[in-house]
Amino acid sequence: MEEKKSNKVLHIIILALVAVVLFFNIFSYFGASIMLPGRELREISGIDPQTNLGTSLDISQGTVILNIWATWCGACLSEMPELNKIAARHKVYGAIKPAFTYEIYRDVKPGFKSVIANEEFFEDLYISVLPTTLLIQDGVIKKVHAGTMDLAFVEEWIGSLK
Repeated sequence: MEEKKSNKVLHIIILALVAVVLFFNIFSYFGASIMLPGRELREISGIDPQTNLGTSLDISQGTVILNIWATWCGACLSEMPELNKIAARHKVYGAIKPAFTYEIYRDVKPGFKSVIANEEFFEDLYISVLPTTLLIQDGVIKKVHAGTMDLAFVEEWIGSLK
C-alpha cells in the first residue's frame, strides 16, 4: 500500500515537471509573439558593428521591420540575402545579439543598418529564437515572427496592417 502511494506521488511529480518543461519550451518559442504586440519600441541602442561606437536606431516613425539576428546563427546568415531584398523595398533595421564577429558580418553584407544590442534588450523582448522579426508601426510592435522569412511573407505581413 505504501509503495503504491509513493509511486503515485512520484508520477504526479514527474507529470508536473513535464508540464513545466513543456510550458517553458512553448513560451520560449512563442513568448515574444504573445507578449510583444501592442508594446512600444521606439529606439534601439547599442554598438555600431562597423565603427564599434555607441549608436541608436530611431524606429518610432512609419513601418519598420526589425530583424533580430546573430553572426553565430546559421539560419540568420542564410536568411540575409532575402533580408537584403526586403531592405531594398522596405525600411529594415537589425538588432544583433552578442557575441559578434566582424568578419562574418562583413562577409554576409547586410543591406540595412544594425546595432549590436546588449543582452537586456533581448531579455526584455523575450527573444529566445533567432532569427526573430518584428513588424513595427509608428513605434508600436504589431507582429512578431520567429524563424526565417522571405519577401513574399513580408509583403503579406505589411499588407495585413492596412
